[in-house]
Amino acid sequence: MTEFFEIRKSLLTIYPFTEELLKIFTDKLSLKEVKKKGFLLRQNQTCNHIAFIISGSFRLYTETEQNELTIKFFTENNWVSDLESLMMKQPSKNYIEATENSKIATISLLDIHNLMEIHPCFSMLNSLIANLTVSTNHILTLKIKSPDKRYKELLSKNPDWINRFPQMQIASYLGITPETLSRVRARIV
Repeated sequence: MTEFFEIRKSLLTIYPFTEELLKIFTDKLSLKEVKKKGFLLRQNQTCNHIAFIISGSFRLYTETEQNELTIKFFTENNWVSDLESLMMKQPSKNYIEATENSKIATISLLDIHNLMEIHPCFSMLNSLIANLTVSTNHILTLKIKSPDKRYKELLSKNPDWINRFPQMQIASYLGITPETLSRVRARIV
């Protein structure tokens, strides 16, 4: 299936799986469409799978006392999950919401564990799961860097996000209000 080309490519970056093993993995995948503003995960649900984004985008966010805090954005050819909920088998504190109509391929943690039992090379999937961690650097940045510096970092690391995600969500990711984002953009442009 052409949908699985990028998934196979992603898997080959962590281990030189044979075609047979790649097929075993892709046979475990379930395709799913998620409409814009639909949820892959809601707060208090327990995450039991990881998803590969074939098309579209998602954001991982949490609710604070004042507003929403966007923790991370995910776009095509990336894996997405709430790692803490997945690994600890506990209800999530976060939401994973589609920011566009999206197509994903999911695999359950149970299927991943079963694959590891079938063939030892599938233990390499642990590194795939480890890549789902959210950097604490971003959270620290919200406390120690100015809004201007945070915006410049976003421009250098993920310039495509600026036009892809709503400004309200970009502001949330940067830990500032939309009004402050407008002032920052005016200063930097």
